[in-house]
Amino acid sequence: MKNNTKLFKLNYFAFVVIVAVALGACENDLEVFNAGNGLNFYYTNESDTLLHYSFVYGSSTATEDTVWLDIETIGPLSNQDQQITLEQVQTGTDDAVAGTHYVAFDSNSLQSYYMAPANKSKVSVPVILLRDASLKQSSVNLLIRIKYDDYFKLGDPDRRSVQIVFTDKLSKPGNWAIYCNYFFGTYGPVKHQWLIDQTSNKWDDEYLYNVLGFTSSNGINSNYNAEYCSYLSQALSIQLAEYNTIRLGQGLEVLKEEDGTIVSF
Repeated sequence: MKNNTKLFKLNYFAFVVIVAVALGACENDLEVFNAGNGLNFYYTNESDTLLHYSFVYGSSTATEDTVWLDIETIGPLSNQDQQITLEQVQTGTDDAVAGTHYVAFDSNSLQSYYMAPANKSKVSVPVILLRDASLKQSSVNLLIRIKYDDYFKLGDPDRRSVQIVFTDKLSKPGNWAIYCNYFFGTYGPVKHQWLIDQTSNKWDDEYLYNVLGFTSSNGINSNYNAEYCSYLSQALSIQLAEYNTIRLGQGLEVLKEEDGTIVSF
């Protein structure tokens, strides 16, 4: 009986400690929630903080395009619309220029879109990319950060920024990482264009992620199927061999990248 009493006291003490810790955690959460209103970029995958875009996939006559970014609010919902302010952060490397590569965030044409609607916790805001002639030869970086103000005063530092790398030529997709290299070899623009021509798929981040299951963090997702990737790799290797045979018969070289590297899988 004494042992049972001691056991009861020990269990009760442990229970009190657990409850106290839980209540403390709840209080901390409430303190953060009540500390003020804030904004974060909303995404489900860490890779979504680095977006790659190329005008080459769209219409040849398009002069601009829109990338939509999801933003969520922190704290109690507001009963009226609240302005959202975005700003560019200079990276020091091929930074995009407002008015040349994208529509400035403070442009009057965008202000009605940069708004957190009343009584809603999420909103999609547009970033207008401009098809400047310089993008035919290079890529530019646009690092976007949520700017805090008198109303939106806080946020998660890890979800405050998103970077868009964009161009008007074929460029290596972010999801062309270790698994893609394993099945389809080292990336090259000539190989990329050949894959597009032969399969009628873009082989961009969306295709690599949603169809093949490759991620930018050198990993895979639930869409990954090793047998299918292996089959596709072998089929493309056979197709490339047949393609090169035709080229040789026409007096041309086998398919190569601009630096002379032979395209292979």
